[in-house]
Amino acid sequence: MHEWIRTNRLGSFAMGTPQRLPERKYHGLLVLRRAGLIEPLHVLSDVNEVIVSGGKTFELASWHYANTDHPRGFEHQKAFNPAGPSWQYECGEVTLVRSLELAPDRNELRIHYHLNGAAPGAELRLSPLFTARGVHQLAYENPFLDGRAHPAERGVQFRLYRELPAIDCLCEPAAEFVPAGFWNRKVKYPEEARRGYPDQEDLFCPGYFRVALQADTRLTFTLRLPGEAAELSAEPGQAPEFADPAVQDFADALARAASQFVYHESASGQPGIIAGYPWFGEWGRDTLIALPGLLLETGCIELAAAILDRFAACRRDGLIPNLLGDSPESSDWFSVDASLWFIRAVQDLHTRAGKSAAGRWFPVVFDILDKLRNGTPGVCVSDNGLLSVDLRPRPGTWMDAQIDGHAVTPRAPFAVELNALFFNAVQYALRLARQDGEVAFLEGWSPVQALLEDNFERVFWLEDAGYLADSYDGVNSDVSLRPNQLLAASLPFKLISRPHARRMLEAVTRELRTPFGLRTLAPGHELYRGQISGKQAERDRAYHNGTVWPWLLGPYVDAVEYALGEQWAREEITRIAEDFRPHLDDACVGQVSEIFDGDAPYTPRGAPAQAWSVAELLRVVCRHARRSDERSRRASKVLSGSSGAATR
Repeated sequence: MHEWIRTNRLGSFAMGTPQRLPERKYHGLLVLRRAGLIEPLHVLSDVNEVIVSGGKTFELASWHYANTDHPRGFEHQKAFNPAGPSWQYECGEVTLVRSLELAPDRNELRIHYHLNGAAPGAELRLSPLFTARGVHQLAYENPFLDGRAHPAERGVQFRLYRELPAIDCLCEPAAEFVPAGFWNRKVKYPEEARRGYPDQEDLFCPGYFRVALQADTRLTFTLRLPGEAAELSAEPGQAPEFADPAVQDFADALARAASQFVYHESASGQPGIIAGYPWFGEWGRDTLIALPGLLLETGCIELAAAILDRFAACRRDGLIPNLLGDSPESSDWFSVDASLWFIRAVQDLHTRAGKSAAGRWFPVVFDILDKLRNGTPGVCVSDNGLLSVDLRPRPGTWMDAQIDGHAVTPRAPFAVELNALFFNAVQYALRLARQDGEVAFLEGWSPVQALLEDNFERVFWLEDAGYLADSYDGVNSDVSLRPNQLLAASLPFKLISRPHARRMLEAVTRELRTPFGLRTLAPGHELYRGQISGKQAERDRAYHNGTVWPWLLGPYVDAVEYALGEQWAREEITRIAEDFRPHLDDACVGQVSEIFDGDAPYTPRGAPAQAWSVAELLRVVCRHARRSDERSRRASKVLSGSSGAATR
């Protein structure tokens, strides 16, 4: 399925298909985020343009029904440009070009029209079809909807339900609104049916705007929440400049995709990261994994710092929430790795911007580790130095799919990537403590670091298999070949020797590497699922049992660099750019999907636009391209004799 998406800086979005046939309940021209709403509000399905000219009537929108598609506006469509997006139609002698725009700093949709060739007496009718529901819900005909149009400046206003905000609709130049309310019943969404969800809803049309056409007519239809505008200072960042044109093109495309995930809460203006469109919100783990790629690589240091401040302020018992609520009490805490990824993000920002930028979180880093060791229910440091995490029946790792409240991939208490993240966090904190003279922290944590370093490979390394166990329950090792072990070789402080990393990487590359990421389980395992499709339970079984995740290419490339060297890593970057560049024109245009099938042809699945998929690709592409350029500049200086160190 081909899709397009546009977002504004408040996290609201418009999304659909080139043919204007909604396939998902999430497709619509305005889905808004706003303070006070429990979930995003799906406002508008589409605006049906009706051209009456020369005794003929042409309708340009379309919806699926049980046995047909209607109206069939796609039959008049001659061109689609995803860059707008914009559509071109030919309706008899009339040509219509339609383009969409979301105002960047307010919840306002603008649809621009340019019509040519209309004969005298021709007219255009614009009929908005409203949903006015939660984004995950469906709307049905009911007696509580108020379809009355109230006068408003240059247009009309609707308050479809008392608990929802008012909506202004207007045309510029002004147009007559004709009340003619009706319900468009039993619209179907095939993708929802394929995913095992209810797939049918009713849309409400309150009437239409009537515009008399001239030979050349331009107008704009606007739908907005009145009196709502935000003052947002920071702009989305851009990719740095690189010498390689192919890398530059790919990095620029990823940077454009990255900017769509950064949003500001409408009331406070505080920034955040949407985990994925159309159905994800703000997740701690996703935010903190994605933050270096989305923001640090694009130079948005202040935005990154503001997001870290938000999460630091909401921690409880040492845990950074995985689902950020309005307060610590309303947040979700069943994730330990979010706290460790927070430390990793501070570490990355520290490396890039120095102590002056990162120093305010050093006490938070110490506090997180102390609380994980002493005060977090279900979490402790064991006698062998390993981090034990047991939050059953809830999972405590990123492999968090559940069926009937139980983890699909139970990995308690010792998960390989949690201990890799833990070791990196402890090593980083000890370095900070040495620099700042934190004697008590040094004395308390140095023995833990030594135990962890001594025991990690002893617990996890599988000599006969040549890779790391995925988890250890205190008695038995889970010998499933999974990609989580990559973090032991990819983080700044590593827990695996280079010879072992090479053997591990050989097994991972052979069994897990695909053109679009890494499988979450090796084919041949009894739990392996090569396709992620069907109803919720079927998809949950496959989610981390073979499904391919693009974000894992980030730690994979880092592990390649550690095990095999920079040249191998640069070759991986070239391959990634070659594999993913076509995908940016497929699925959701300009974006990277959340997941792909484990089996060829690796069909994209899940959320069609995912933050950490984009972020990790952007992070490793920019980092290695930057290093390559730096080496080239140094070599140029040497050859030109301009480097004093080189000429001595």
